[in-house]
Amino acid sequence: MEALRAELYTLVRDAQPCTVRHVYYLGLGRLWEKDTGRSRRNYSVPVRELGYMREHGLLPWEWITDGTRLVRQDLQYDSMLEALERTAETYRRNLWASQPRRVEAWCESDSVSGVLLPVTTKWGVGLYSCRGQSSKTFVHEAVLQARGKPLTVLYAGDWDPSGRAVPRSVVERIGRYGDNGIDLDFQQIAVTADDVRSGRLVSHEANTADSNFKRYREECLREGLDPHEAVEVEALSPGTLRDRLDAAIERQVRDVRQWNVLARAEQHDRSTLLAVQEALEAHFKHQEPGGSA
Repeated sequence: MEALRAELYTLVRDAQPCTVRHVYYLGLGRLWEKDTGRSRRNYSVPVRELGYMREHGLLPWEWITDGTRLVRQDLQYDSMLEALERTAETYRRNLWASQPRRVEAWCESDSVSGVLLPVTTKWGVGLYSCRGQSSKTFVHEAVLQARGKPLTVLYAGDWDPSGRAVPRSVVERIGRYGDNGIDLDFQQIAVTADDVRSGRLVSHEANTADSNFKRYREECLREGLDPHEAVEVEALSPGTLRDRLDAAIERQVRDVRQWNVLARAEQHDRSTLLAVQEALEAHFKHQEPGGSA
């Protein structure tokens, strides 16, 4: 058991932040598949052990991400100075205002969103979690955010009957909800047909009872793939997913000069906010008993 926990620690350390499902696919799943055929019942092993390790201080809590549990609460501060400090730390210019297209990252599940969040935060890109088939309201709100600007969607999802149905639904609804039609560039960054074709990823049997299986089968046959095989997006390492998204977003920065102009303006604005914060701190310090007049 100690050897197992040591291997788990190394896997998570090198991939964090990641989900428990990612840990399974990163290597342990591949080993266990050899012993159990195509059964995934041993998934409970990393779930149990990673829970134990975090609860006993053997693994940092922040290395495992879980985007499926959300807390909704208004942001609150202990003082005006704290609010100003936080604003200075988190202030962002909309650098994409200088670019010809709006860019969004979409993923099939909340769990994957936690893996991709560091990249979208870095670039100031919206991250949308479909949670399976996106609701009409969810897609409509995304279209409103585009404000009629050409839109590029970078998508990460499973290669299985339900997973392949999500892009079709999203593309159809975005096109339908755009008032005058929307210039949409939809790019699947994972899981792609080439990923499945490589044979390097852990796969499982596709659900032939899924209502989307017929169209999935047709797509697989066009791609020269076995329609009875499916691959979850977690089969790709977190590092690979983040690298792909990072590169895909960077390619969307078409006007580099304007991007850099706004980036410098952002730095100037942040410096101004910090100067205001320091001035207010000095002011309040002087107002304290014993402070200089």
